Amino acid sequence: MDERFAWDPALETGVEQVDRQHRRLFKLASTLSSCSLDENCDEDTVTDAIYGLTEYVTEHFADEETLMEQASYPGLGPHRSRHEQLTADTMRYVARFFNGERVAAEELSEFLADWLAAHIERDDKAFAVWLRER
Repeated sequence: MDERFAWDPALETGVEQVDRQHRRLFKLASTLSSCSLDENCDEDTVTDAIYGLTEYVTEHFADEETLMEQASYPGLGPHRSRHEQLTADTMRYVARFFNGERVAAEELSEFLADWLAAHIERDDKAFAVWLRER
């Protein structure tokens, strides 16, 4: 596995559902990266990997926002905005891929792994601390 996509235990938030989904997101990003770089991996497999990752990102964001809503987290609005921005950025990579740029799949996996690590450190951990303090 490429180290860029290795799960770092330092990213644990202490919220098991969130951490489990984060680990899965990194694994899906790794799968997409590996497949996009493998010349033996056909276009349908890369497409399936892109769909799998983008669908799970959407599912994760919805689950995370629901958790925040249930807890009446005051930072939900800005957090949701960051999720929406990532979704828009992700769709730009997906569009590039479907316009014939196979390299966009590798770039998408790198972008998501980097973005997620920063988002977890800054935003998700802030929510986890707030939740524990309640």
